[in-house]
Amino acid sequence: MELEYWENKHSEAFSDISKSLENINGIFVAYNSNIDAIKHIEKKDIAKLLKHVNLENVKHRSMSFPRVIKDPDDLLARLIIAMRDGKAAEVPTYSTDIHEWLTDHINFDNSYMGGQTGIISNFLANIGIKKVITYVPWLSKEQAEYFVNSGNLFYPIVENGKLVLKHPMDAYKSEYEPKVNWILEFSKGLDVEYDEEEFVVPRDNRLIISSRPIWLRIDMGKELYDHLPVLGKSVDGAVLSGYQMIKEEYDDGSTYLDYVTKSVKAIRKLKEGNPNIRIHVEFTSIQNKFIRERILKDIVRQEVHSLGLDTIEVANALNVLDYEELAYAVINKTEKGISALYEGAVRLLYELELDRVHVHALGYFICVVTKDHPVDTEEHRNALLFASTASAAKAKLGNIESIDDIKTGLETPISEDGHDHLKSLGKYLAREGICQSEDCEKGYVRTPEHDVIIIPTKVVDNPVATVGIGDVISAASFAAILAKMK
Repeated sequence: MELEYWENKHSEAFSDISKSLENINGIFVAYNSNIDAIKHIEKKDIAKLLKHVNLENVKHRSMSFPRVIKDPDDLLARLIIAMRDGKAAEVPTYSTDIHEWLTDHINFDNSYMGGQTGIISNFLANIGIKKVITYVPWLSKEQAEYFVNSGNLFYPIVENGKLVLKHPMDAYKSEYEPKVNWILEFSKGLDVEYDEEEFVVPRDNRLIISSRPIWLRIDMGKELYDHLPVLGKSVDGAVLSGYQMIKEEYDDGSTYLDYVTKSVKAIRKLKEGNPNIRIHVEFTSIQNKFIRERILKDIVRQEVHSLGLDTIEVANALNVLDYEELAYAVINKTEKGISALYEGAVRLLYELELDRVHVHALGYFICVVTKDHPVDTEEHRNALLFASTASAAKAKLGNIESIDDIKTGLETPISEDGHDHLKSLGKYLAREGICQSEDCEKGYVRTPEHDVIIIPTKVVDNPVATVGIGDVISAASFAAILAKMK
């Protein structure tokens, strides 16, 4: 079908879903948020930072590729690597020292809410969900200030033995420190000189210094934990993220098992209060393969209904589920990339015993759902189209402050590449005898085992912001599904 068809379907879906969101009683969102401090690195900034490090150390470490930033020498080494190669990178640091060092020597240009839970909570509150209950275990005063000042956004605490909902600014703990991620952006053509080395940055990109201080825990106090059934009763769904912060071992002797067990029990407590609650997990890239496997097999499998992830995260998930060849086809984007991505989503659906797997890729979304899912395929398509419009608005505006802001995404054209991928998947499904090639062009196919929804999306050529677009995509589509279930 022509692109005009998809333009019309996007408009119809926005109208349908925006009216349906009022059906949702509430959504619970946990566990991770942080502050993103963004600095665009110029030549003078590099020169200034280099004055405060050991140049020999930096030169040596820029060849050895530090995987953890322990001190300023590591930081400069990884920044030089990223700029030299023109490649994006995210490297953890396990103390607040690097944040303090950077603050002492350069000022950030802008700061924003970061972390999946923080971004999703603000987005859902801004588009008018009646009740958004957000929870992060390290709510500092600084972090609380980044949550939107909205009467429908709450933080759960226990007072006098009862669950009480307050705005985060009325619920923070003054003794908590903020978790700050630094995003160091650099531009193509930047001339870099250090010691006797010199090179030109080959492309625009960024280095993210991911703050993971030792006090980070996916946890909550016993009082709040005991009140989760009450909380669960007041919401229709939960969006859970941040599991990537689980470590194999902790300094206090606890292990991953303690926090995986607590995470599973928390979900079961929510279900105890509301057996019909829908649980969505927003996945992310996790370097530790063992932890990645444990999250998928011990938390997601059986306990979760819906999983959201991008192309790289699909490959990472398949890898630890022993589908290495399929993971390779997905990650290398061969001519079979779209069919491999579809087959990968199907494998995740069954291996993890899910009801729904939503994959967002540049230019198109794929969603596979079980035959008995309470929302039909056309409504699933509308949910994805609504998310496509929301992602375009996010990329275009940088932030979505109201449901009307999402409407601006309708002005963005449909990705022609995405439409080509849709046709390619249709041909693949036809070759497999699943359907006729043209069946896929309306955006959904019913197979004997499961249903497939695929849409071309709207793509902004020069986005104002890219951080958080995937979170908005998953949150928008999941909220739309909840609305239709009601």
